[in-house]
Amino acid sequence: MTDDDPYADLKQHRLTAEAQAIIPERRVVVPRKIQKRRQHFVKVPWSWVERLTRARYIATYRVALHILYEHWRAGGRPCTLGNGAVEGIARGTKWRALKELEHLGLVTIERRKRKTPRVTALV
Repeated sequence: MTDDDPYADLKQHRLTAEAQAIIPERRVVVPRKIQKRRQHFVKVPWSWVERLTRARYIATYRVALHILYEHWRAGGRPCTLGNGAVEGIARGTKWRALKELEHLGLVTIERRKRKTPRVTALV
């Protein structure tokens, strides 16, 4: 076994300090749509806060906040809740959270065969 540096091949491909100074830096640009979305917020009725304390899953909170936001956006009309609607929530988890919200009396769910559920927030 030799004491050669196993990373010797990689070191020869590194940029020198002079070369790094010549290459301009790239800044990451966040699209305006995402910038505007980050400024949004959700008002949560106190009755929802009290009932959500009995929730078992963290996904229930996330789905509840999303439903309240969509309720505001739709002007109080029922909204559909697709599988990719809530970021980081899987399909089965979404349904479990919806069932729990319905059990807590916060939403009504219109289950439609082979379609996304239509959810109405009870505010």
